[in-house]
Formats: sequence, C-alpha cells, structure tokens
Amino acid sequence: MCDRSHPEKVSIVTTSWDDGHPLDLRLAQLLASHGILGTFYMALRYNNFPRMSKEQMRIIRQMGMEIGSHTLTHPILTKLDQSELLRELHESKTILEDMLRESIVSLCYPKGKFNRRVCLATAEAGYQLARTTVAFRPEIHFDPFRMPVSFQFFPHTCMVHVCHALKRGNLKGITNWCRFWRAERDLPRLATFSVEYILKHGGIMHLWGHSWEVEKYGLWDLLEEVLRRIAHRPGVLYLTNSQVLNVISQ
Repeated sequence: MCDRSHPEKVSIVTTSWDDGHPLDLRLAQLLASHGILGTFYMALRYNNFPRMSKEQMRIIRQMGMEIGSHTLTHPILTKLDQSELLRELHESKTILEDMLRESIVSLCYPKGKFNRRVCLATAEAGYQLARTTVAFRPEIHFDPFRMPVSFQFFPHTCMVHVCHALKRGNLKGITNWCRFWRAERDLPRLATFSVEYILKHGGIMHLWGHSWEVEKYGLWDLLEEVLRRIAHRPGVLYLTNSQVLNVISQ
C-alpha cells in the first residue's frame, strides 16, 4: 500500500489525452479494461476537428474518467491579448460545465505553450490544475499550473525528445531520461522503466497522447502493450489528473 502520510513515497499512474476526438471513447474503454484512469481534454471549437458529443463525454465520465478543458478554439495562449486569453479559458470551462452539470477544474495548454501570464489567468478563470508537455518529470511535488508529464504515447526520435526539452528549458527532464530511463525510446520498455522507477522512489508516471494519432498511425496494439505493462501494479494509485492533485495536497 502507498504511504499517504509520506507523499514523496506515493506511487501514482495517471494519463491524459488531448483534443476531444470521438475516438477518445474507444481509448477510455481501453484504459478502463486495464483499471487505468485518464483525463480527456476537450477543445470545443477547434477548426473542423471532430469532437466528442455530450453523450460520449457522459459515458466517459461514468467510467470514472475526467473531462478537462483544452480551451475553446485551441489557440496558442501566449500569443493572445488578455481579453482573448480570458475568453478562451472562461468560455470553454463554462460550456463544459453546462454540458456535464459538474465543475471543470483541469486545463491542458494547447501545444504545451504557457508562461507566467497564462498561468495566472488560468487560476483567475477558476481552474485548479493545468497540464503541460514538460516531459520526464516524475516528481510528486509540482506547481499545479505547470503539471509535468512523463512521456507522450508516440514513437519519437531521440532528436525530438532533446529538441523539445531544449525548447522548454527542461534540462532536468532530459537528464532524468538519460540517467533513469537509459534514453529509452521503445514505448513499452519506457513504460516499464517509468512505473518501476515510481515504485522504487515514489512519484508520478504521467502518460499522455491523442486518440486520433493512435488511430492514424495504427498504434492501438502498441498502446495495449504499454497499458498492460503499467496496469495492476500493487501499491500504485491509478488516478485522473485532478485526483493526483487531491492526493498530493492531503
């Protein structure tokens, strides 16, 4: 069992999935079959991008998953003026709350772009948590408006991982990847290394991705293997993104 009296020793697995494509329902069913939870971030008016219906979102919620906001139109928030920024944050939250009849507390920054102004506006809009794409960061303590992740479910090259880290100023993350996970790129092995790390040291394994990308590149079997490797681990808490915040805040 996880020792919640010592939060740094808690072992948590969480997942999150961006954009709100209808295939999120299939992905949620796959997660549920392995006893894994996730947060699904909805972009409500993202060009002509397909999105889940209200009924599909409700089905996902009934599985114990979380619905979060991915803003209204999926803009790069750092490029917006203050009024546009607040509109994107407030309206997406309000619309989702009206649709689902519940509070929406989690946000995912489109394209992973954020700065101090965006973080402050996110808090002002009433969110409690905002997820980034800052990778290979398993630490249990983090700024709730800069929630890091472990890795994206996509077979990236080493160069992509390094470039992303440099763009985000994430030297600690790329160091972790090399030191603790041997610069591994194979997704099932990376998942195994990640969950075994948190079991040994405590921390959070946070897998993220896009259901439409899984479909486009024929990655469903690979995803099944990744989930199989991280599921049903004794001593691990399987949580949504906002549940992570609730546990570590106790």
